[in-house]
Amino acid sequence: MQISGYSSAAMLAYRSSGMKQKAGTVKKQDFSQMVQNTSAQATSQTDKTAATKEVSEVDEMAAFKQEIYEELAEIDKMNSSAILSNSVHITEDGFKRMKEDPAYRKEIMDWLRADARASHGVPFGVHVTTTITGSGATSYGMNVFDNDSAATKASKQQWADKKTKGSFYHSDRTYADRRAAQRKRDREYVASERQKRELMQKMTLEKSIDQKAQRQLLDQKALAQNVVDQKYVQDYLLGMQESKSWNI
Repeated sequence: MQISGYSSAAMLAYRSSGMKQKAGTVKKQDFSQMVQNTSAQATSQTDKTAATKEVSEVDEMAAFKQEIYEELAEIDKMNSSAILSNSVHITEDGFKRMKEDPAYRKEIMDWLRADARASHGVPFGVHVTTTITGSGATSYGMNVFDNDSAATKASKQQWADKKTKGSFYHSDRTYADRRAAQRKRDREYVASERQKRELMQKMTLEKSIDQKAQRQLLDQKALAQNVVDQKYVQDYLLGMQESKSWNI
């Protein structure tokens, strides 16, 4: 059979050859495009993964820093009114070390708590500056005495103000704050002493009542013993009389 000068076998071979060529061409183009698309997708996915990881790490560190800030605020509440200002500087490697090493964080925070408790025995004002790094922590205090001149106190305040710049945490107690804290401690002391006196009075009263009860008990025993003794004497005398009557 002839079709346009081609035998059916030749036409079939031509078509088959053309299909193979076309298929080969298409496959080659599809694979090349696929490689490009895959490479682009992989690059995009890698970028997205890296970006997600970077954002995640940033978020984690931000949350950790907020946690540290809140812990420092709680510790700062432990300070006495002698601490006029408190500035805490923390380097990035300091944050990183505390985040990755809980034992290091605990050591630093326990040290700060110990300092806060010790501040209640300080008889003068102090501006405190603390620096925490990945290798340790240091603390420096500027002492302010009652007999310091106004110029000296102003100079020390300026020093403290400079130290607050760049600090991660800072608190500043004004004169009114210190007076309020002192009044609170005075009220707590008075309330504590009143409670002690009331407890002592209660104990004294209970002791007095107990002693009175003991005296009453002793009196009752003595009275009972007296009655027994009197009866014994009466019986004895009665017996003597009966004996004498029998002898007669």
